[in-house]
Order: sequence, then C-alpha cells, then structure tokens
Amino acid sequence: MNKDRAITVAIIIGLFGGLVGGPITSLAYYDSPAEERFKLFIIPEFIGFICMGLMIYYGKTKKKLKD
Repeated sequence: MNKDRAITVAIIIGLFGGLVGGPITSLAYYDSPAEERFKLFIIPEFIGFICMGLMIYYGKTKKKLKD
C-alpha cells in the first residue's frame, strides 16, 4: 500500500470513527452519568474534527503539488 493511500485511509477512519462513533457510543451508555456520556461524545468529536482538518490540509497540499 502506498503512502498516499495509507494516509487517506487513516484520515477517513478517524473522521467517521470520531464523528459517527462518538454519538453512537454516547447513546449506547445512556444509563451512565451525564459527565461520562459527555466525555464519550466530545473526545471522538474532537478526533473527527482534527481528521477533517487534516483531510482539508492534505487535499490542498496535494493540489498545490500537482500545479
């Protein structure tokens, strides 16, 4: 697997794992205290948004390299 594909796969896994997995995990533990559910929700969301930023940055640098 080449480097570009590995980076893309890692970003996509982090993006969907963070932005989709966080709310699902938070809802799965609905009987836990509110603070714990919030942590289960917000930490993956941050990971997802960081991966989204990396995806945007990586896309822009790849575009500049092609030009």
